[in-house]
Amino acid sequence: MKKYIMIGLAVLLIASLGLVTLSKEKIPPFIEMEVKGVRIDPVSQSPVVILADRDGKKALPIWIGLLEANAIDKELKQVSSPRPMTHDLLHSILTQTHMKVKEVKIVDLKEQTYYATLFLILNKGLIEVDARPSDAIILALKSKVPILVSAKVLDLQGLALSREEGIGERHGIRIQELTPSLASHFNFKGQKGVLVSEVLIGSISEASGIKAGDIITKINLKEVGSLQEFEEIFDALKPGSAIRIVFFRDEKFQEVNLSTKP
Repeated sequence: MKKYIMIGLAVLLIASLGLVTLSKEKIPPFIEMEVKGVRIDPVSQSPVVILADRDGKKALPIWIGLLEANAIDKELKQVSSPRPMTHDLLHSILTQTHMKVKEVKIVDLKEQTYYATLFLILNKGLIEVDARPSDAIILALKSKVPILVSAKVLDLQGLALSREEGIGERHGIRIQELTPSLASHFNFKGQKGVLVSEVLIGSISEASGIKAGDIITKINLKEVGSLQEFEEIFDALKPGSAIRIVFFRDEKFQEVNLSTKP
């Protein structure tokens, strides 16, 4: 009897170790991010704050207001205003009332609007406050506390940074992965495509009329849905080959033809 009890205990122990191993492999519900800077969307001319994970694997662009963009840029550059701005005032009030910012979390995305939660500590108690991501990010920078993003949101909306800034370039066309958020921003309903982030000055692509904000869907009748596919199609072309590019702009599909140098 004692032998069977020992076997049973051993099985339970192995099973519990297996559960521990599995739990370690799970993606954490929230991933810590760093603010990499503020850029201007070349198409809408709206400011975008760029968050990236600490491992340099993914980035998350969030469109924000101009005032918030200026505030984030000042914090990153450690430039102070002559007089307290709104976020300076709020941070000062929190400090004077002995309320500390513990962390901020970007928790959800609904109808293309991001939602954040501000976590405050008061008298050893934790207070959760609904906030816009831009405001939460500014307070996090001022308080030097972690900025966390839901793993689910990052998985759906994040840009891959497995290569240099997640951007590929061929014949003057620099592209990036097209996330559902970016597709919605450009009102693109297609299944596959890559976003042109920049067209180099003086390139054959610039001369053809391709612009930043175009969504390339096909190259020589082959569908393009990733950075790797974009590069592989171009790399397989022979010098002097004609290139037919189909792209989406202003809610309609258009075509251009390029010719590589022999």
